[in-house]
Amino acid sequence: MAHHDEFRQWPFLNEEEFELACAFFDQRYVRAHLGPTRQIFKIRHRRIATSGNSYIEILRLLQLPEQPDELSAMLERLGGGFGESADVEMNIDSKDEEDDQEALRDPDSLPGYTPYAQQPYVMYEIHLHPTYRLPTLWFTLHDLPAGEPTFDLDAIYRYLVPPQYKDNLRALGVTGGISAAPHPVTDVPAFFIHPCQTKEAMEKFDCTMQDYLMVWIGLVGSCVGLWVPPEMAISVDAS
Repeated sequence: MAHHDEFRQWPFLNEEEFELACAFFDQRYVRAHLGPTRQIFKIRHRRIATSGNSYIEILRLLQLPEQPDELSAMLERLGGGFGESADVEMNIDSKDEEDDQEALRDPDSLPGYTPYAQQPYVMYEIHLHPTYRLPTLWFTLHDLPAGEPTFDLDAIYRYLVPPQYKDNLRALGVTGGISAAPHPVTDVPAFFIHPCQTKEAMEKFDCTMQDYLMVWIGLVGSCVGLWVPPEMAISVDAS
């Protein structure tokens, strides 16, 4: 196909290709005119401190607080408090987005904590699988209401899986299409979508390196509540 010559072995990725795909995906997010969506959906291109390998981190609020001040305070806490392994911290100005651009903040200047800032959220991460050489989606729940365990398959189905996907996911195996294993960076138990069927799904598409993760998320992410804003589908060349 027309664009497959961009890849050494389509649809598989080596480390360099995956890093480039991550950079293009992050660029789409930075340049997209998202408006208020940036307040509930945040993307970061990060690196693992020990290996230097790239990965994508996506934060999405599970529900919006009733008061706007609580949303702003919560975003400040999340913006400074998660994912310390990155080389560069990128955050947003959640109060004023006149130019709709990412605002850089000092990673050593952590915002203050307020007890009213806690809101349930999901953290997605996209890592390159070392064996399958395909992106793999990892996800964890955070700050659920008191008494609800975050590492719990029922909670994943309750908070993330849309109704139309639940039966099919549960029918795919003992634990359904969602598996659990030590996180590839933290080694803490986390959930992931196994990439064993990704090759067959991606082979049906002809996409550029710029579009690779957009297409991949469309195939893999929707079953666990991950969609990218439509504004990110606009070509980065048109920005």
